[in-house]
Amino acid sequence: MERFIATSLSLLLLLLSSAAAVEGRMSRVAVFDHHVLIGGDELATACNQVHFRTMCWRLTKLPGVATPRQLLLASIRVASDKAREAKLRVEEYKARTRAAGPMASITDTCRDAYDSVGTDLDLNVQVSGAVTSADGCSDAFADFPDIQSPFAAMQRNVYRLVDNVLNIAVAVQHAGAHQAKLPVGPHAH
Repeated sequence: MERFIATSLSLLLLLLSSAAAVEGRMSRVAVFDHHVLIGGDELATACNQVHFRTMCWRLTKLPGVATPRQLLLASIRVASDKAREAKLRVEEYKARTRAAGPMASITDTCRDAYDSVGTDLDLNVQVSGAVTSADGCSDAFADFPDIQSPFAAMQRNVYRLVDNVLNIAVAVQHAGAHQAKLPVGPHAH
């Protein structure tokens, strides 16, 4: 738990420091996929670049989400929270059913995978690792095709949230890189 808190704080500081520069250049103009967008279109563009758009759009409705950077922070928070909830559900299932044999191995893999998602959400370096971890539970069940997953919906949800974090992070970084190249003029504030 201490490792998770330390990692989360490090991630938050990294995101806030790197994204503050991006947000400072994105007040009214943002660049995504070589298109200049004015006003509130930044969130729409970010959500249009993810695989699971409906989830992204729901995150834009959270309080305090008005910029792509805030969307990224919210998506990280929600994905981490859902991974922690998934880990707890797996642990409860294992204790309740007294899982043995292959199911004990699978639940251990799922628990560890969801634990890794929370600690792997480190922008630029570990987000892809978090995507791999999020899919770890599905992979464990795939190794035993005769065992049906009691966690299928939860597995899909966590994987989709983490996948969106990766894509939103790419969109925010892409916007920042292109914003840095824009000339400062009367239209860029």
